[in-house]
Amino acid sequence: MNHKIGRNDICPCGSGKKYKKCCMEEEEKSSVSNIATVDFKWRQIRQLEGAVIDRHLIPYAMKELPEEVFQLAFADFFPEDFPEDLDMEIFMHQLFLPWYLFNWIPAEDFDLEQFDPDKTIAQNYFTFYEHKLNSQEKRFFEAINQSYYSYYSVLEVELEKSLQVKDILLGTTHILKERQGTHHLKRGDIIFSRLLTLEDQSIFIGMAPFAIPALYQNGLLDFRKWLIEENDNTSLTPKDLRDEFDREILDCFFDIVQSLFNNPGPLLTNTDGNPIQFSTSHFKLNISPEEALKHLLPLTLENDPEEFLTEAKRDKSGKIKQIEFPWLEEGNKKHKNWNNTVLGHIIIEQGKLILETNSQERTERGQKLLNQYLGDSISFQNTLLETVEQKMKSSSKFTLGQNEELSNLLELPEVQEQIKVMAKAHWESWFDEPIPMLKEETPRQAAKTKEGRERLEALLLHYEHQDLGREDNLFKADITYLRRELGLDT
Repeated sequence: MNHKIGRNDICPCGSGKKYKKCCMEEEEKSSVSNIATVDFKWRQIRQLEGAVIDRHLIPYAMKELPEEVFQLAFADFFPEDFPEDLDMEIFMHQLFLPWYLFNWIPAEDFDLEQFDPDKTIAQNYFTFYEHKLNSQEKRFFEAINQSYYSYYSVLEVELEKSLQVKDILLGTTHILKERQGTHHLKRGDIIFSRLLTLEDQSIFIGMAPFAIPALYQNGLLDFRKWLIEENDNTSLTPKDLRDEFDREILDCFFDIVQSLFNNPGPLLTNTDGNPIQFSTSHFKLNISPEEALKHLLPLTLENDPEEFLTEAKRDKSGKIKQIEFPWLEEGNKKHKNWNNTVLGHIIIEQGKLILETNSQERTERGQKLLNQYLGDSISFQNTLLETVEQKMKSSSKFTLGQNEELSNLLELPEVQEQIKVMAKAHWESWFDEPIPMLKEETPRQAAKTKEGRERLEALLLHYEHQDLGREDNLFKADITYLRRELGLDT
């Protein structure tokens, strides 16, 4: 029989607040959708994460450890040729900080009596200040100390609910309770992160601020093969990834960063003259969408919010679910005849706000303005980045239909029939053609071995990812047909 939590009891999430002032209201709301227990446990882990980092580890690292500790960790983490176009602050907040606290081994004691140079900062804190932790915080420490960084391929996305992912290095599958990630991640995307499991709930902690394209999955399979060889040709375990190959896994990630963001090519800039880099920033919002719109109205260059309220999405009861509007600025530096410039896009929903921009400079400026107009009503969560190449591949806006003449030609029955014949011939010959991503094996050859089938799965995910948003359906890969012919479903 479950013990009922009293309104005035301390909230079990670990926040230190009374239950009625913390999770009670949200738990009661979520019970309507029959997922109260799952949601509550998920929120509990997230709040534990915040409590452990903000109330314990960061004060410890800042007040009790000398500044050189942070400086040494920073130098150990970031490569010297880190791409200049990338936002260092985002990487610091989302990726470096968790690694610094939970993964980095200093190998120096810094003349501190209470410091073990062979343990992480989190492990040192736990050793000397365990008495300051409640039982749930202790369990979080134990779980995070068993976690490791890896590469996760997205298998399924259930909007606003969950992600199913496969650990490329270990071959295990996991389901994560997730909301934000389901809006920008697609099947085949690869996530670099640490996965933590507690109370039968899994979350990502220390996730890279961008998705790695599916095209890199076979390269990661080669990397896994190398790790196994370095591990005396024995299967990898979580302990191996955590204790033996943490540095190699991180170096592999930065090699991918270099490949993605340091590719030579024409520099694309926006009308401010800043390099284009698409970013999506997420914020927690503790006022209503209507109130947030009222404060942010200056960003729309309008005096009356009625137009935005009229176009807002509402639920069946008429309550506002979502408000969207462009972030505008009068005039334009490059085009003097423009009345205004679109600097970004803002989406407001119950409990959250999303800022989308196309440059690091606009992201930083937008975040400052949001803090200026909303103050304590908003708190930053994370930012996700996309290169121009990634954005173009994932965009559904550019299609063959944009060329009217070509579109009309393709609609002719005789042309359609000819394209069908060409597409059929292409895919029939595909089975017996050597493919670089399959190590120059043909798909039929690859399907005969375990390693080959895994590479085939990665290749098909790449095809599926490429075809998203395409309207020239005749040349799309028929994944179901290809899998059936290769026996991948048996």
